Amino acid sequence: MKNLLFLAIILSSTVLYSQQKIPFISRNTQEAGASLNSNGSFSALALTGTQYWGVGKKKKNFKLGLGTRLTSSFGSNNLEYITAPAILTSGQTGPGVFFAEQITQNIDTLSLNATQLNALNAYLALRFDFAQKWGIEFNIDLTGFSFGGNKEAKLIYGDGIQSIQNSKAKPTFFNALLISDNDLGSLNSALMLSYKIKSQLKVIAGASFLFNEYTLESPVTYTNSIGTKVNAERYRTKQLMFGVGINYVFKKK
Repeated sequence: MKNLLFLAIILSSTVLYSQQKIPFISRNTQEAGASLNSNGSFSALALTGTQYWGVGKKKKNFKLGLGTRLTSSFGSNNLEYITAPAILTSGQTGPGVFFAEQITQNIDTLSLNATQLNALNAYLALRFDFAQKWGIEFNIDLTGFSFGGNKEAKLIYGDGIQSIQNSKAKPTFFNALLISDNDLGSLNSALMLSYKIKSQLKVIAGASFLFNEYTLESPVTYTNSIGTKVNAERYRTKQLMFGVGINYVFKKK
């Protein structure tokens, strides 16, 4: 809910900025793009549409963007997903989870056959154009939803004598950026360098980091060797990938 409120505030501010002249910020460009990222065992195709605003006195170099991204990800056979909830992976929630060490006794493994998941999310972008043709951008998904087919799943659980349960898993429907393992669902972020080859065409290259998450149809409940009650439904994989793409500029001031 906090994340949805944050997004609503951003979108409301967007409408305000588009209707009024605000010092140090003005509507700048609209862009659409596509990128393909991979690390060999995991790949993702991302389609984006973004509205940028110039920020600062010149309103040309630093830009704030809001957009929509559709990420279609593909995992290889037997790709492993691990326990997702932060209360289990680090024993806490809140900002401190970003720096906390993982509790290995609380983490189980879910193996899936070849996966294909689609995530449609709103995202925030920060861009700096440091030269006439060159720029660098960081962007991150905020909230949205995921969809895709059910997959055969094998859960390996227990930190002592391990047990196996066969079940099915489906993409976690709701996506929300919180903090580290507090995040829900499937979220994409990217750090990209761009080069303008024409006035309305850019090539981009860089790194993408993706949370890809499934919900188990029949979770198990047990108490492990350190006395923690484990009953996780959500399992995720975190993938660092590299890739290239292209952006088309629709409007420029």
